[in-house]
Amino acid sequence: MICVKIYKIGQDGRWEIESGDRSLIQTKHQQILCFIEGLDVGTKVSVRFIAKELDVSEGTAYRAIKEAEAKGLVRSIPKVGTIRIEGAKERKLEDLTLGEVAHIVDGLVIIGQEYLHRSPNKFIIGAMEVDAMERYLEEDCLFLVGNRHHAQMLAMSRGASLLITGGFDPRPEAVEKARELGLVILQSPYDTFAVTSMINRAIYDRLIAKELVLVEDAMVKDVQYLADSATVRDWHRISREAEHSRFPVVDAEHKVVGMVTAVDVAGKEPDTPIVQVMNPKPFVVSRDEAVTHVSRVMVWEGWEIAAVVEEGRLIGLISLQDLLESFQQVQKQPQFGETVDNQIVSGFRYVEDSSDTTIEGEITQFMVNEFNAASTGTLVSVMNMTGYIALRKQARMDAITENFVLYQLEPVPVGATVRSAARILAFSKKTCRIDLELTCEERVVAKALMTARMSERKQGQ
Repeated sequence: MICVKIYKIGQDGRWEIESGDRSLIQTKHQQILCFIEGLDVGTKVSVRFIAKELDVSEGTAYRAIKEAEAKGLVRSIPKVGTIRIEGAKERKLEDLTLGEVAHIVDGLVIIGQEYLHRSPNKFIIGAMEVDAMERYLEEDCLFLVGNRHHAQMLAMSRGASLLITGGFDPRPEAVEKARELGLVILQSPYDTFAVTSMINRAIYDRLIAKELVLVEDAMVKDVQYLADSATVRDWHRISREAEHSRFPVVDAEHKVVGMVTAVDVAGKEPDTPIVQVMNPKPFVVSRDEAVTHVSRVMVWEGWEIAAVVEEGRLIGLISLQDLLESFQQVQKQPQFGETVDNQIVSGFRYVEDSSDTTIEGEITQFMVNEFNAASTGTLVSVMNMTGYIALRKQARMDAITENFVLYQLEPVPVGATVRSAARILAFSKKTCRIDLELTCEERVVAKALMTARMSERKQGQ
């Protein structure tokens, strides 16, 4: 959920919105979601509590709590109630929650039902002497152990939850310690080796099932934004609170209508409407786009941040820093792949000083055919991608290649540096013609004509 509003305790003891933020309020429904998101993890959330604190009807409170549950902000636990939980954005791709671990190993929850949403930062097997365990134990890990009581107590004293293998029951003092420290104790009927194998298999299956890292895996969902009725003064206020300077601008339907940065507001009067200074054509992406593709577009076109939208409505932001962190995650997971096109152009960069839209890169061993020269398919992919970049940079258009005619081609050896340039020849309402030229050492080695069916990327897409 995206929230700018700041809540505080009023003189009557009830929650209220601080003055100065009312221009950014959208609806009561959104107020409730923001309020829930501001609660501490583990806080109980009820219809009556929300209705009383925010002065809304119980029906409105109920609908908002259900949406919060769908967004992963809260979880309904039998015999416990609805609890504020950690957001999905805090989980890495391969993380399992304690509840998922319990399900995988046919586990019984001895204590800590309300903490099953947590994800252990690592799994530690208690197959060592108690004295040697201290160097490995750390807070928020899951300790796999049999009926070794002293090891169990030591692990919990370090903030670790327990997965007791072999079907052994924990002693009453261990259960009491877990209750005091807010930890989870799980019990599995399988031995430690079997449990470890089951957890490893579950993590492996989860990673294999995902072929690409998508925008939704790397984006930030807790986003501050400005309403289209805001002013430059509002930008200064939330930039101080957020400690960054780039914010999307949304309309009354929460659709992205612009992006505003420190450069846009520099020198502007505080009362200047934000719509007069914002960029009305921000870079927007959908949640199911591959981060490899989005990152290259951002680098080529000079974007540092993109708004993530669903049916035009803001659901998150993704920056180059977010993409860098996602790539670091991918490096630990070699089974993740890229599309062939992304692999081909991964070594190319945008050429700033060219009159045409131009990218430059080296022909690598990955791109060659049996004659140790660049394959035809590789060169077509590079030139086709250049045409796509030209449409995005010059006309802010999305396009699908409709026709590609390659009418000149010479061999390009491995290791050669090539430049691919695109020049838009003509626009019509639905199509565009682009002249493409590939050079190597200032010699033309390939020429092509590309026809693309295009559509402007609208804010509602």
